[in-house]
Amino acid sequence: MELDIFTSGLSADLLPQMKKRFLDFSMEVEFHPDFKLDHEKDAGFCPIKLTVDKGHSTLYDHFDKSVLTGFELFFDVYNYSTTLKETQEGRLRNSKGSFLSKIFGKSGLQSIAKETIVERRIDEGLQKCRHVLNLNWQLANKSELRVSLFFAAILAELTDGIVYDYNNERYHTGEAALLAFSHEVKEFEDSFGINDFSVVQFEEW
Repeated sequence: MELDIFTSGLSADLLPQMKKRFLDFSMEVEFHPDFKLDHEKDAGFCPIKLTVDKGHSTLYDHFDKSVLTGFELFFDVYNYSTTLKETQEGRLRNSKGSFLSKIFGKSGLQSIAKETIVERRIDEGLQKCRHVLNLNWQLANKSELRVSLFFAAILAELTDGIVYDYNNERYHTGEAALLAFSHEVKEFEDSFGINDFSVVQFEEW
């Protein structure tokens, strides 16, 4: 499972803000002490200590301990203009020789290529972005989906960024991602019982 997070900036200063925002969703997180959102040093597995507030989740209430969880995180640069050009060229290639080309001709195909990657509101967000983070996780540890989706949504919200959800092939603003992913986490965790709730107890760093 994976997401892409497009952001305008990255720095360790975001981490306290992210921790505070997690609290608004009944979770306390602690990032590994060495984790600084540094694109050169932090690629790979990002371990996180997760504690879910009492009364928020029957599964976590029953486990009754902090959880060791996390995800794989990889960093790259992002250039909107280059991506837009590649997207337009791909649309034109797919349209040539098609039924649409016979109807609209060359000039019509240019309009099919259009001036956005997704749609205007999402593209306005993407135009500000200079970084893209690829985040992926496994489903064996049932807590990884929760922490991964909220991490992505909160980071996008704080940086006016955009999230791309590979599983559902959709783009979200940070605000929209928080709404959608909150429902997705609940649906996922409601799909199994206490005996199927496989997580790892946090011991120490």
